[in-house]
Amino acid sequence: MKTRLLYIIGILFVSACSSSQNFVIDEGNTFIVIDKDPSDAVILAAHELQYFIQKSSGIELPIVNTVPTEPAKLFCVGKSLYTSEFDTIQLAPQEYLIRILPDKIVLMGQDENQGCDGGRDNNGITPAKDRLKINYSHSVGDSVNHVELTLPSIYDAQGSCYAVYDFLEKYVGIRFYGPHPLNVIIPECSNPRYPVSEQRRSPDLKYRVGTYCFDWPMMKDQYFSPSTEMTQLFLRRIKFGGEKWAANHSFTTYQDRFLKKNPENPELFEMYRPEYFAYGRTGGAHERQFCYANQAFIQQVAQDARDYFDGKPLKGNQIALGDYFAVVPLDNANWCQCAECKKQLAVDANNIRGEHFNCGTATHYLWNFVNCVGKEVKKTHPDKKIAALAYHVYAYRPKDIALEKNISVALCLHPRNYWAPKMKENEMDIYKDWIAESKESGRPVYLWNYLCFPTERGLIQDFNVFPGFSVHPLSEQIKMYVQDGIRGIFLCGIGEQLDFYVTMRLYDDSSLDVDKLVNEFFDTYFGKASHPMQDFYNKIEAVYTNPANYPEEIQTRDAQFHQTEELAWRYLGTDSVMNELGGYMDAALAAVSDSSDSAEKARVESWYNGVWEYMKVGKEKYLLNTQK
Repeated sequence: MKTRLLYIIGILFVSACSSSQNFVIDEGNTFIVIDKDPSDAVILAAHELQYFIQKSSGIELPIVNTVPTEPAKLFCVGKSLYTSEFDTIQLAPQEYLIRILPDKIVLMGQDENQGCDGGRDNNGITPAKDRLKINYSHSVGDSVNHVELTLPSIYDAQGSCYAVYDFLEKYVGIRFYGPHPLNVIIPECSNPRYPVSEQRRSPDLKYRVGTYCFDWPMMKDQYFSPSTEMTQLFLRRIKFGGEKWAANHSFTTYQDRFLKKNPENPELFEMYRPEYFAYGRTGGAHERQFCYANQAFIQQVAQDARDYFDGKPLKGNQIALGDYFAVVPLDNANWCQCAECKKQLAVDANNIRGEHFNCGTATHYLWNFVNCVGKEVKKTHPDKKIAALAYHVYAYRPKDIALEKNISVALCLHPRNYWAPKMKENEMDIYKDWIAESKESGRPVYLWNYLCFPTERGLIQDFNVFPGFSVHPLSEQIKMYVQDGIRGIFLCGIGEQLDFYVTMRLYDDSSLDVDKLVNEFFDTYFGKASHPMQDFYNKIEAVYTNPANYPEEIQTRDAQFHQTEELAWRYLGTDSVMNELGGYMDAALAAVSDSSDSAEKARVESWYNGVWEYMKVGKEKYLLNTQK
């Protein structure tokens, strides 16, 4: 099989070295060693190492705290009595070490958690609730055994996990293409040899989180409808998580606290403060904005931040994590109509390019508010930060306001919509402006990237989209982000299988060769159907990302655009495009029709059902609608 051949060639090359330059497993006298009081991360890392070495080589290595025989060969996972030579090494957060010697492999990282478990992330999850107890055996597809363990939170220190996963990828050839066992590539090697080497590193982006949408169209089939436990294990395998940061709309329970007691949450009500709320506006908790010029409101928000930083529980649906407290308006532009707010808003009445969603018509108004909160919090907590979004009508940087240095900024970008050239130009101008400011101020900059499009648009408007495959332009963006010092990215929607996989690999190591990752995916994942499946993906990507395939208005108009049903099936999924794609998919199915590898066949069918059938239904619905 081609998949196995690729790895066997690599293994034979390593084996050509003298045995003294390799760690060779001595079956029966090689052990995985962990501390007597290991963290959840170390326990997970040890079991993952044991499982994949056994599946790859057929050798089962015992997990021990004390080595039963001396001398022995050791895989040391995390710090223990057997890693005393590294006791003086200070590893930074998320940093890890891989050292391979002829008789010992050390896989260790920064595993000590700092700070408390308080707070709530952009998904509404607290670190404590994120430590899920799973049936590990069932999660890896073993229906016989019953090994239970607790996953570390994605925000927990787990450098030893990172070390093990890096080792499994680089030296064992494991590939985590999804959460289901069928998504995992495990090459066979009966006599593994690991070359003497050493590396010490940490992920390029320090924050790597997103919304969970594994049950969305296309992804559900590509990932074989995984269980929650499989999905959560997969997130740890791809180093999803990182440092504690959060920034999202954060005032949705202020009405319950300061306007009217809510029978469903009566404990939240504190006092009646109508002056906090937008004058001349009405609406529910997600609709009615606030008077962002009101000094009492500014003081209240600052006090909420202080309370959080002092270790008090969050109130209602506030968003905060680690050293960051989110200060982000509600998701609308129903601004206060009082005289002072109108005066501040008037400054930016024309601060917009064309008809773009991301603009600056409320830039001074809202960044002045955020700045005032930051200034107040700095008085008592100078080492803590206010987390803000550069979003919608306050995406532009206010160039005549000196923002406090305790404010972090997250730009909200639509990289999957850059088939609209003017949209890309507008957002890149915003991006470059904030990056220039951050290099002067030292301000931490994050991103909120919408990989949910176009699929989310289809879900909202009830049509099947033309897939947004765009691994190459997305990869170019990621490499730019890392070079510019972006600290982390929140993915609003994770994208489909290959796009998500490459995205997460580059978040970890932006130096990786994108074409190599893509070619390897198709070769190892689809085997005999590699070429037609890659042609299928490449065609969709080429059509979707090329502005020339869209109407002239989209190519020239200075405005934001989203995919519509007409764009999907009149301009992108044309008859000729669909016929070409159908030919590739037929060729892929034929290539695995008599294959002895059931996994290859299942993987091709997962794309046939999840992507191709989804596309055909979308085209058929469009044609029916246009005939009415």
